[in-house]
Amino acid sequence: MIAVAAAGAITPVGLGLVDSIASIYTRVQLFEDLGALDTDGEPLSGMKIPFADGMTATERLAAMALSVIDECTARIDAASQPIPLILCCPEAGTVAPDAVDLPARLLAEVTVKAPVPIDRARSRVIARGRAGALEALGAGLALLKEASVPYCLVGGVDSLVDDDRVQALADDRRLLTPTNKDGFIAGEAGAMLLLTHRPGPDALATWLGAAAGNEEATRGSDRPITGAGMQEAMSKALALAKTPYETLACLAHDFSGEERYFEELLLASSRLAKGNANNTVEIPALSVGETGAAAGFLAIAVLAFLHGKSVHARPSLAVLSCDGPERGAVVLGPVPAARR
Repeated sequence: MIAVAAAGAITPVGLGLVDSIASIYTRVQLFEDLGALDTDGEPLSGMKIPFADGMTATERLAAMALSVIDECTARIDAASQPIPLILCCPEAGTVAPDAVDLPARLLAEVTVKAPVPIDRARSRVIARGRAGALEALGAGLALLKEASVPYCLVGGVDSLVDDDRVQALADDRRLLTPTNKDGFIAGEAGAMLLLTHRPGPDALATWLGAAAGNEEATRGSDRPITGAGMQEAMSKALALAKTPYETLACLAHDFSGEERYFEELLLASSRLAKGNANNTVEIPALSVGETGAAAGFLAIAVLAFLHGKSVHARPSLAVLSCDGPERGAVVLGPVPAARR
């Protein structure tokens, strides 16, 4: 059995997963001036983690990664065998100029400074932004098939609040402004899952199924939105989990403000539900903004935490999206009572 042994998060509204979820639940929002202007010349605001002034984009990403690794591994014996790390980060070319070799630099810094030994040979950094989440999860689950790998860290870090990136997003009309209602708020976050095939009694949730789908109506295409790719991912994951859609307790979406992605979920869900569905919906981005490579992992971490606290006794589902064709779905469930 694969389980989420622990989860961690650092967001603009919480320096740990517990504080972040408390803020998300109470709809806390903390905005800061980003020092950039929208296309109408109005100042832009976003959501930033309160790091020290003067940190570069690369330094912020490394600090996020180290924070969530520390939170995830707090209960692991520091003398245990090295743990593989699969880390998602922003797409190449989207962060500041100091990050030309971002994947290699991130992996090197995290390996040296992490609070637990990192298995450098089995670790990797995937610089594909949101689109890298499915690849990272697949790589982590593949590693756990090896009997010699009891744990794997899988997560993402991203920051959309540095000056160059904010301006590029504003110029592309991706940001929410008074004259652009179909946009998102720039944010930043790190989120991490500690996956294991040897769950202990304090594991947060069981991993019931995960699957990918292919969406042809990607952003920028002239195809109508149908939600077919999301439906494909959700139906496959639910089939693996042997869980009907209408029995889900909760859905967590990595939606951050652009209507097309929420429309995909609504269309997919309407086709999958065979009866009355009584589930809640969690959207972390309402409090933390768009978090890129961290968004999908934050959605999964929220669900895992809620299962760990026995908020949901029935399975839950996280949906993952991006601007490209990749769509994903992950089904989690409570840890069996016999394991606790």
